Amino acid sequence: MKTDLLIVGGDGDLALRKLYPSLYFLVLNNVMPADTQIFGMARTEQSQEEFLAKVKQWMQDNVPDELFSEEKWSNFSSKLTFVQGDATNQASLNEAKNTFATGDQLVVYLAIPPRIFGTVCQTLDDCGLAGKNTRIVVEKPLGESRETFVEINKELTTTFDESQIFRIDHYLGKETVQNLIALRFANDILEPLWNSNHIDHIEITVAETVGVGNRWDFYNDTGATRDMVQNHLLQVLCLTCMEPPAVLDAESVRLEKLKVLNCLRMIEEDEVMDYTVRGQYQEGSVGGKKVPGYTNEDSDKYEVDASSKTETYVAIKAEIDNLRWSGVPIYLRTGKRLSNRYSEIVVKFKQKRHKVFDQNHIEHKANRLVIRLQPDAGIRLRINNKVAGLDAGMPIESGCLDMFFSDEEALKKADAYARLLFDVLRNNQTLFVSAAEAEAAWKWIDQIFAGWKANDWPLSHYPAGSAGPKEADELLSKDGFHWHNIDPSQDD
Repeated sequence: MKTDLLIVGGDGDLALRKLYPSLYFLVLNNVMPADTQIFGMARTEQSQEEFLAKVKQWMQDNVPDELFSEEKWSNFSSKLTFVQGDATNQASLNEAKNTFATGDQLVVYLAIPPRIFGTVCQTLDDCGLAGKNTRIVVEKPLGESRETFVEINKELTTTFDESQIFRIDHYLGKETVQNLIALRFANDILEPLWNSNHIDHIEITVAETVGVGNRWDFYNDTGATRDMVQNHLLQVLCLTCMEPPAVLDAESVRLEKLKVLNCLRMIEEDEVMDYTVRGQYQEGSVGGKKVPGYTNEDSDKYEVDASSKTETYVAIKAEIDNLRWSGVPIYLRTGKRLSNRYSEIVVKFKQKRHKVFDQNHIEHKANRLVIRLQPDAGIRLRINNKVAGLDAGMPIESGCLDMFFSDEEALKKADAYARLLFDVLRNNQTLFVSAAEAEAAWKWIDQIFAGWKANDWPLSHYPAGSAGPKEADELLSKDGFHWHNIDPSQDD
């Protein structure tokens, strides 16, 4: 069946910066169905030639030089058509639809603000474009609370059923995040150890060196918790902690993720000060370059609120109340303007109380599995072994087994959006967030915000270029732990 793709907001920032380059990668990898056509729809009055020139310029600026050529561009651009029209207006959409409604199936990507999702969906329905062979793709942020998510989702489900809605979380499209499923369930050696009997605690970190840049206006209404924790970090937590799915399909995987979210213990108002830290970066130095604080960012595109209390950093102690994970703390943290850019999962295993080695020698350290998502994606397992030589006794030292599984050449030809767009075209929802997952995540996050509000919980400031606020270190130290150091030579 011929499937065509309509991008509403087809000359906007998201389409130009992410979608067209990712679709180009699908053509480059020969996985785009040969007869699929891509239609970029916008209200802007421009010719086909002007539209293609705009897309080409973005491609040349964002696609690696070795992957771009006039021949490759010609092959891709032959699939690309500009459609001038207003998707919120029935007359306009009716006039335009004969241009793109030529396939057996239609995928509509809403690269537009969520506030007009409902209007566009209704207009699609009025124009006869919301049938059972239409799929709709929506971008986050989907609301700012459980209540607002439910409102937005109701607008979508009034026209489309759940099987037709693809909610993108680009983190789930990352090759290394998908590899969590393979690591968990393709290696039988791990499953007997993947529980509270053997695991001491888990850390999930997404650290960024960049500030908010030209997203200040959006970010100030969103903050680190809504922008990163509610979706990215909680989805990674689900893949790390979920039960094995019955089969590797969308229904089974999403069901197991939902079970994890429903088992997250709520952080009550009187606990929020013990379980969370919220911070905001101040002036500092990142990579040797002096950078301003969050409330001193400068741009002609927005007006900065010098009194803003929006968090750019958050750390949370989470707990999963089920048989597998009872008693295992899971520490989440994310922030901007930190000292290093990296995303990783750290699983620290328990140590046996009985120590058989000579106490006069270096004590052996707990085994630790580090799953690095980005950059330098790979897996590092810390083990202990004997120091070589004729020493008295048996001195022990720690070493690491490293496996780097990223194929740089392959990754250049694909990105998270390419993977997800490929799955949309294949009608595979495994890597997309269900409505029930999103609602459960918002419910947990809302409780944290309610606690912050009730306690007037202050911000902890941290200098740009640091590891974050000291209160985040204290969050772990009071439990007898500390954050994993990305430099293994400095880690205990």
